[in-house]
Amino acid sequence: MFIIVVLSFVAGIYLEAVYPCPPARLLLIILAPLPFIPFLIPKKPTLASSLMVVLFVLTGMLRLAIVTSSQTYVVFEDQSEVYEGVIVEQSPNTKVVRIEKPLDFRGMKVIFRTTDRLRINDKIKVFGQLREMALTHNNPSLISWKWTKRLEGISHEIRGTIIATSPGTNLIHWWRDFLSRRIEASGAANPGIIKALTVGDTTGINEETKTLFQKTGTSHILAISGSNIGIVTGFFFFITRALIRRSSRLRQRGDDIRYAALLSIPFAFAFMLTAGSSIPTIRATIMITVFMIGLFSERGKHMINTIALSALVILLIYPHSLFSPSFQLTFMSVLLIVICSERFYPLRTESKILRWFASSILMTVAATIGSMPIVIYHFYGFNPFSIVYNLIAVPLMCVIAMPISLLGLVLPWGEYLLRFSGVVLDFTVHTLEYLNTGYIYPVVRPTLFECLLYFSLVLPLFYVKKRIVLAGLVFFLIPSALGYSWYTYLERFHNRTLCIHFIDVGLGDAMLVEAPRGIRMLVDGGGGYRDNNDVGTSIITPILLSRKIQTIDYVINTHPHGDHIGGLLAVLKSFRVKHFVTGAYFGKETNFLDLLVLLKEKGIPLEIWKKGERYAFKENMEIDVLNPGKDISSDNPNNASLVLKLTHGDNSFLLTGDIDRQVEEKLILTGTPVRSRVIKIPHHGSHFSNSISFVQAVKPDMAVLSVGKGIKGLPGDGALDTYKALSVPVFRTDQHGLIKICSDGRGLTCKILIHDTGKMAPYSSP
Repeated sequence: MFIIVVLSFVAGIYLEAVYPCPPARLLLIILAPLPFIPFLIPKKPTLASSLMVVLFVLTGMLRLAIVTSSQTYVVFEDQSEVYEGVIVEQSPNTKVVRIEKPLDFRGMKVIFRTTDRLRINDKIKVFGQLREMALTHNNPSLISWKWTKRLEGISHEIRGTIIATSPGTNLIHWWRDFLSRRIEASGAANPGIIKALTVGDTTGINEETKTLFQKTGTSHILAISGSNIGIVTGFFFFITRALIRRSSRLRQRGDDIRYAALLSIPFAFAFMLTAGSSIPTIRATIMITVFMIGLFSERGKHMINTIALSALVILLIYPHSLFSPSFQLTFMSVLLIVICSERFYPLRTESKILRWFASSILMTVAATIGSMPIVIYHFYGFNPFSIVYNLIAVPLMCVIAMPISLLGLVLPWGEYLLRFSGVVLDFTVHTLEYLNTGYIYPVVRPTLFECLLYFSLVLPLFYVKKRIVLAGLVFFLIPSALGYSWYTYLERFHNRTLCIHFIDVGLGDAMLVEAPRGIRMLVDGGGGYRDNNDVGTSIITPILLSRKIQTIDYVINTHPHGDHIGGLLAVLKSFRVKHFVTGAYFGKETNFLDLLVLLKEKGIPLEIWKKGERYAFKENMEIDVLNPGKDISSDNPNNASLVLKLTHGDNSFLLTGDIDRQVEEKLILTGTPVRSRVIKIPHHGSHFSNSISFVQAVKPDMAVLSVGKGIKGLPGDGALDTYKALSVPVFRTDQHGLIKICSDGRGLTCKILIHDTGKMAPYSSP
């Protein structure tokens, strides 16, 4: 029952994140039935239990609602001022600052973006402006970083310049600085990795090393998490137990384990403080503490309940942790390790070495099984040989190098131990570099339902000897999985609908076309207007993988400006692309030339589509090329944009690129059939495009505007007024997020993002 209660609390946090509800209303709903529960328990226990489960769901919703409702919202003024605060969280590019001055904002946590090497507890003065963080890039299947920060109670950022910094004055800050300097002065190899393992400072690790650990599936070692704190605590647990066992009285009573567990807790907290007290570190410490208390209270055998209690405590303190990859990975890995240990341990062998080796393999395999769908969901890649790499890296780095480094930091002449630790780490890194192979990227991303289905199939396998479990597998779970797989296959390759996803990439264009019979096209890839922002990796790739797309039939670039071509390089590198299409040869554009080199390396054919060409596909779908013609020069990429008309039965979509009024007028005067039910508004709503005569010729039922911040005047008021005057509803990616319009050959359906948690809802135009 306790596990059901915890799961109910977790479900409540998820529901509140997706469908927010005011805390006052939730509190009233919770309090209303409470007086009746004592009377229901003896008379109708089933009803009482069901009611309690519902109440815990509501309690989970209330806990997250309290955090989000406690945010301070600021009435902004144009003037800048000096903000003083303390850094409480840090990453290479972003710092979380707790404001101390001005007093009106005292205690408020805000984001400050800087690449300066600042540390936790450093004091900072910034001259700038306080602004609310606008939610951007709202697309399904992507959890916005700003959205998760809002769940933590951080909704504002300071935009300005650092005018002064000073190191923290508390004892912990001094201690961490002392340890860092000791590592640097020791002359040990890989000082960056030693700092990551001991004081939680990952800023000294280069990108090449980070990539190596990511591809081998061992990057969790570099982050202070449950495994690191567990090993440190276990190290002191065995030392403490060995000292306690010297007392024959405690040893005979069996109290050596109980008191060793209790005395090990302060070491976990000391390591947490040394490692910087980040939220993942605090979560791991809470988990280890709950486990040790369970050993002290002689409830260590009820490990699953202990895990559930740890999760409940952590989520009560940090409810937003539910959406953190580290939280998900830690608990699912530990859960599978515990279940495997209960089913297969103790191993029947008298050799301690064989037993240790076998248990190491068992735990690594269990952790890999438990974390696999979560790793794929968050990181889009997976290495099937990660079990082998972890069997090498975890003992060398966590069992040998980390404890030796910790001893080297506190013992006299510890620099020799630090150097030895560096040698061990150097050997580990070179071994991983030599063996590094097998990394699969990209891998299709599972949905929440598919993750639940995966665990519902895997967990019962450990209890398959029970008849009820076996019956559930054979008659329900396996048929459900097969039925879902068949449904997904039919929906992908035998559907007759055409759907266009207008992806929110800010100021740029990116459209995913899911055509009948499994044909997939990507029209443009977004990016920065003046440079190539990697939206291909951060936005386009996860959306494609969430749609189960690894092969793209056509990648189409309307023209090579950065806001249209920037994300395509990452897509072409990672996905199988059958055809690359553009409207002209843009030999003067650097972006285009870089892309040509990549096409040659990958063996992807280049096609130039011209005005007047028509391409027919299955299920009555056609693409007509309306621009560019032979008379348009590629010196003006905007006017040389591909203009495509997708026709599906009675419906048509006009994709216009960045053409201006000159091309619009030419299309009208030449009698080009531009009439379409849906138009992608030209050039992000520029006032140099979208003439009233052109919009009247198209006569759309709805218009889609792909736009974001970056260039003043986009969209132009005149362009928006044109569509308003003609009563054409405009859907905007900067306001609605991803916009999905589907055609069944007769009618159209439109769905927009209701908020940035990834849920789509139908939209009826006024």
